[in-house]
Amino acid sequence: MSRPTLSKYFDDPASVKPATRARIEAALRSSDYQPNLFARNLNRKRTRNIGIVVPTITDPFYAEMVSRIEFRCRDEGYWPIVISSHGSPKLEAESVRTLLSLKVAGAIIAPLGLASDRGVFDKLGQDIPIVYFDTYIEGDTPFVGNDNRQSVSTIVDYLCRSGEPPVYLDIPHVNHNSGERQESYIVAMETAGFKPVVIEGTRDYTWDFERIGYEQTEKMLQAGALPGRTI
Repeated sequence: MSRPTLSKYFDDPASVKPATRARIEAALRSSDYQPNLFARNLNRKRTRNIGIVVPTITDPFYAEMVSRIEFRCRDEGYWPIVISSHGSPKLEAESVRTLLSLKVAGAIIAPLGLASDRGVFDKLGQDIPIVYFDTYIEGDTPFVGNDNRQSVSTIVDYLCRSGEPPVYLDIPHVNHNSGERQESYIVAMETAGFKPVVIEGTRDYTWDFERIGYEQTEKMLQAGALPGRTI
């Protein structure tokens, strides 16, 4: 059997005649042959891998997003490679360099944001297609994310109509989302005729949101009262 026929089979088994496919598959079973994906990709100078980089894999939001992206990649014939930057700009840059070395076909990235090394992402974007999600780095790279101004405004409007005007519990400003949400809260409250009340969080750079939220709430409780009944 010719090498081109075998190559066609490994690219798409349905592309060869049924009788030929049966012969190939019988030989594969008898030899327990497993294709070397890295060798095939090296030969083609391309891969069927998609890199996925997130700030932290333990966050429920990112865990769910990675799970959905993985299934979509597999449905399209790509193999996902997931890397967490663990909230570290240094590890994020290392993750990007790893994707470059693996010669992935593309990357879907939730960047750290304000602490990210833009130059590293510019270099990656010169070699492969990139899509940012959740937050972005300034530039022309495609981005898929939440409209923070619209969503927070809608939330504030509903809470003001259904109960007490809400107090805003701030989170560490690690990316554009933090500032956009706080700004939208203030504008929405003032538009509705209420005084915005922002519970300031730490200005330290940290992705440990749950711990920060716990500490902020405990301080308020120890002080004797919460600043409002809707937060």
